[in-house]
Amino acid sequence: MKPVKNVLIVCTGNSCRSTMAEGYLVKRLKDLGIKDISVISSGTGAVPGLRPTNEAIQVMAAHGIDISGYASSVLNKMDIDNADIILVMEPIHKEIILNLVPNANDRVCMLRQFSSEDNRKESFIRDPIGKPIKFYRQIFEIIKDSIEGFLTWLRE
Repeated sequence: MKPVKNVLIVCTGNSCRSTMAEGYLVKRLKDLGIKDISVISSGTGAVPGLRPTNEAIQVMAAHGIDISGYASSVLNKMDIDNADIILVMEPIHKEIILNLVPNANDRVCMLRQFSSEDNRKESFIRDPIGKPIKFYRQIFEIIKDSIEGFLTWLRE
């Protein structure tokens, strides 16, 4: 098991991708009996205190995960400093993190790099905000696959 105790997941608004990823990762860690890893999420352009989108809540509820009580938070230096690994959705998120904490480079990873997809067209995970629920479902499948790959990497 890698020495990871604090995971930070970052997207833009902290209302779709990062909340779905946080909810799924927390569930899977619990399923695996891993109790000593904390997971939080935040957004580079989040409005503090907003609930996840209704579509994100619905997609996660369909998988038995309740994220309706989550509240968005803005990415901050303290969360970056405390994180052992930072999982981001897009390259711009990494840029913003490195502008805040330049020495965080070796702790920032694109979440999709852990995906098992052999012929993925993109290295990033698209933002579903404003899109139909079908698109949210597709994005969640990418997040789920990437989190499973992350868990495999974590246990190596």
